[in-house]
Amino acid sequence: MARDGIDLSELDEFTDRLIQSSKEAKKTQRRFLQQQGNKLKRKTKAQARVSGIKTKTGNYMKGIKRGKVWSSRNGAQAVRVYSNAPHAHLIEEGHDQVVNPGKGKGNGRGVRPGKGIGRTVGHVEGREVFLKAGEAFEPEYERACEEAIDEMISKI
Repeated sequence: MARDGIDLSELDEFTDRLIQSSKEAKKTQRRFLQQQGNKLKRKTKAQARVSGIKTKTGNYMKGIKRGKVWSSRNGAQAVRVYSNAPHAHLIEEGHDQVVNPGKGKGNGRGVRPGKGIGRTVGHVEGREVFLKAGEAFEPEYERACEEAIDEMISKI
């Protein structure tokens, strides 16, 4: 409508497109983060194989998962890759190597009551699988973010 020589119809159309695109952007962001989380999960499993982690049962590798996309208090969305294996923190951060004192005879099995749980004979260094995989994935993630943002802007 042209009143006093100013036509605001194009501005109204642009604001409508912005509102519509913001609704679509939430879905797009969620899908994007899920895809990137899956890529990071694959990189993490590959890093675990490269690190030489021995697999007796495969529970460590099966336990590496992608979490849900969640929003923080300041509105930023995030996704995490984690391991739900009970021994994952020992592989990631390292641990003391302990030998049980035994029951007198035998080859050191069992714990003598009241004598503690064993003695430390060394330290096993952490493999830092998640840290290394995250550092290796960071440049790829940044490029993907830039491409996704450019794509969302071009749709507007």
